[in-house]
Amino acid sequence: MEKRETFSGLLVWVLRGSIVVAACWAAFGAWENLREYPRTEDAEVRANLAGIAPQVGGSIVGIHVADNQFVKRGSLLFELDARPYEAEAARAKARFDLVRMEVAALQDQILAAEASLGEKVAAAEYAVAHSERLEQLLKGQFVSPDRVQRAQSEARVATAAVREAGAAVAKAKNQLGEFEGKNTRIEEAAAALRDAELKVSYCKVYASCDGIVTDLQIAVGSYAAAGEQIFSLVDLREWFVLANFRETDLERVKPGQKARVFLMADRAVVVEGIVQGIPRAVFPMLTPSRSAAGGEGVLSRVKPTFDFVQLAQRFPVRILLEGKERAAFRMGGRAAVIIDTKSQPVEVLQVGEKKIFLPPEMR
Repeated sequence: MEKRETFSGLLVWVLRGSIVVAACWAAFGAWENLREYPRTEDAEVRANLAGIAPQVGGSIVGIHVADNQFVKRGSLLFELDARPYEAEAARAKARFDLVRMEVAALQDQILAAEASLGEKVAAAEYAVAHSERLEQLLKGQFVSPDRVQRAQSEARVATAAVREAGAAVAKAKNQLGEFEGKNTRIEEAAAALRDAELKVSYCKVYASCDGIVTDLQIAVGSYAAAGEQIFSLVDLREWFVLANFRETDLERVKPGQKARVFLMADRAVVVEGIVQGIPRAVFPMLTPSRSAAGGEGVLSRVKPTFDFVQLAQRFPVRILLEGKERAAFRMGGRAAVIIDTKSQPVEVLQVGEKKIFLPPEMR
């Protein structure tokens, strides 16, 4: 009887020990699994936004889209009243034509000044030569000194006239505005004309990408200021998830690794993804004071705390979505993410229409 009780007690301790070992082994397996497959439910589906804003101001005369409408790249979104800019373009065109005529007149003036310079040069050459001949005749007393002096004076006057004509030619060329083979007057007028024509073209605003119109809350007749965003366009070319992971979970996470994304809108669908990158910086939880110029100030501001619990910072890991279930993607939707750190990181990421090559230090 005592042996049976001893055996039963031993069996109980063996079972207890087995349970403890199994529990420890299961806990270790779960811990290792979490290290190899870090996960978070704090993730958000995102897409790039194109803020639609006119480059010129004016009254809206036509809206060609509706809220939540799909548009193709290059589709006309809305129009502004172009009449003031068309008038400015017509004025710039007239000014351009006038400048071209002025340049032609200046070129004619240069030709006339060069012709006058040629005449003055010929007259000066004759006056100087005539003066030199008379000086030789003066030695034999064949001419009077007064005649020689008059010839010398005429030679000096003719030479001065040559310098004056040369200055007139240089002035005419400067007024023409030629520099490095281009006429600056015409270039300036042409630039003003192009600027005016661009402003006319800016009165029609087109879609910069395939996307969905969102937050459209304007009507015909509203005034749109230059650079003021009217609505947004959700770029459908690239979808990604910003998954907030604790810094303690990022030890094995590298760009290019595979990830699985579970959308809250449809948990049954698993979307494949690729880790694009991990941010190097986030806004700190305890920030310095902002009392001084330069951004953060001189003295640090320590937030008072009484629990002395050190919380791990969270970093938003960007994960590109590769799945074809784009109909379920909605910007701002919630998701859960599991990263496979055992997967081999890819060397090239396909982001929309472009490729991103990952250097070895990032893989």
